[in-house]
Amino acid sequence: MSRAFIGFLVMTLAAVVGCDQSKRTAGGPGATTSGGKPPLYGQADDTFTLTLAAQSVKLGDAKEATVGIKRGTNFDQDVGIQFVDLPAGVTVSPADPTLKHGDADAKVTLKATDVAVPGDYTVKVMGHPTKGGDATTEFKLTVAPKDTFTLSMPFLSPSLKQGDAKAVSIGIKRDKTFDQDVALSFADLPSGVTVEPAGATIKNGDGEAKFTLKAADDAALGTFTVKVTGHPKTGADATREFKFTVAKK
Repeated sequence: MSRAFIGFLVMTLAAVVGCDQSKRTAGGPGATTSGGKPPLYGQADDTFTLTLAAQSVKLGDAKEATVGIKRGTNFDQDVGIQFVDLPAGVTVSPADPTLKHGDADAKVTLKATDVAVPGDYTVKVMGHPTKGGDATTEFKLTVAPKDTFTLSMPFLSPSLKQGDAKAVSIGIKRDKTFDQDVALSFADLPSGVTVEPAGATIKNGDGEAKFTLKAADDAALGTFTVKVTGHPKTGADATREFKFTVAKK
């Protein structure tokens, strides 16, 4: 079996495995560009194809991806890479990656900004050789929502008298993939009212955190609204308000 024929078989199999041939075309001097047809017998040694697996990136995050290249026996050119049809709010860096003639792959970083719209997208990747036709492939890009959480307050507003204390719980509802500890802070507490512990934390795996409202003997009287903020290790804070009443002892 001739080396040229073996090269043809290798390139043909590479184009078929893990990808619909209609989504990938070969490039290089040996590529048949008319109608995206595969190279003819003996031409495969002068062609190349690109590979890129499906990717998923969350809003506000970045993900490293690998663009691979399958070279025919005689193809040793540098190949410039271009991403086409990226969704709004998604960028690739470096903007113009290059597969050098000795490289088997190139690393790129996909970043989804906060303005990107979650969903599934089909992105086209083009490879531009120094000579010959371009190669193309497609990959599925999923833009996923951020991992989030929300806080929940007592159903009934707590009430306590000056000099008294009241136990209160703050609950948390987590997205499936949100597994961080969340530190709590309290704002707008009235004069004479404190929260213990001051630095309560809802641990990963816990559904709530318990704390105590304490009113001094001279605590301000009335109904007050307190802002509670949950601080994860990474990502945005969540806020919630709750009301409580301080009565005269």
